[in-house]
Amino acid sequence: MATSSAYLLKKAYPEAKITMLVKPLTKSIVENNPVIDEVLLYDYSHKAKWNDIKKSVDELKSKNFDLAVVIDNKPRSAMLSYLAKIPKRIGFEKITLRNIYLTLFYTDIYKVDYDFINTQQVKNHEIFINRITGRFDKAKMVMPNLSNESQLKVSNLLDNLSKNRLNVALCIRSGIKFKDWSQENFIKVLNFLNQKYELNFYVVGSANDYDYAQSFIEQSKINIVNFCGKTNLPELGYLLKQSDLLLSVDTGTAHIAAAQETDTIVIFAGTSHKHWAPYSDKVKVVYPKLRCYPCSDKKRKQCKSYPCLENIDINNVIEFCEDVIEEKRK
Repeated sequence: MATSSAYLLKKAYPEAKITMLVKPLTKSIVENNPVIDEVLLYDYSHKAKWNDIKKSVDELKSKNFDLAVVIDNKPRSAMLSYLAKIPKRIGFEKITLRNIYLTLFYTDIYKVDYDFINTQQVKNHEIFINRITGRFDKAKMVMPNLSNESQLKVSNLLDNLSKNRLNVALCIRSGIKFKDWSQENFIKVLNFLNQKYELNFYVVGSANDYDYAQSFIEQSKINIVNFCGKTNLPELGYLLKQSDLLLSVDTGTAHIAAAQETDTIVIFAGTSHKHWAPYSDKVKVVYPKLRCYPCSDKKRKQCKSYPCLENIDINNVIEFCEDVIEEKRK
């Protein structure tokens, strides 16, 4: 999602050199990215030792940055830019007594004066950056450039699928209990679609998801291919770009699909679809109709059964899938 901010800044200031400070996990998304000139890594763990923090501060100092734009609303990011003595440090905050200390770290603060929590996160980035630039540009997530070798690798995966069928990607696991819809419910959806349409199904994810996906495939009795661990994140983006539909739980894969303008259906449980839904006109969301949804972190820790997962309407998921498939078949 953060690439949308880089996109807006690069569009407003095409001659500026844009450096992004990211977690190692997301390195592959921002490297070789057309809107990002340089990537620096920092472990954002709150347990980071002072020596590690100082190392990052020294690296930032050595770059002689003119401006720091803190888009993650994290105090530690603001503190890093302050310690690195970057002359202009801009944040987007709702300052209260609880976080008034942030005024020490920033030189400029753009006030959050609207319903931030119930606004899509990429839209929040759009509002923030446009206030800085004075423009009215629309945010856009940008994937990295992909080598011909990687494109060929993905094409070879898809070449093994049946021809003249729509390709349906499945992301069935986030690794977070309150987000992961049951395998049984996914299978019910796929059984219906498989009986009505001729489709290629494949599960996407990391190598850590492979066994979970394999168990799902064996239970389904449907011809589903396991692509987990077969791609890195940029290659996954290219794979999703070649897909006709992604059916996903609430995870980063859905945002990658949105960046590639792939039709996407996302199942939400616990986390707010209003804030965390991928930013695209091609995204549809299914969420529980419960008074406790979306829940706070505190209440979520107390919850044992996750009724939100059981309250997802299977027929609603099927209907959204059918809408996309029928449109693609025209």
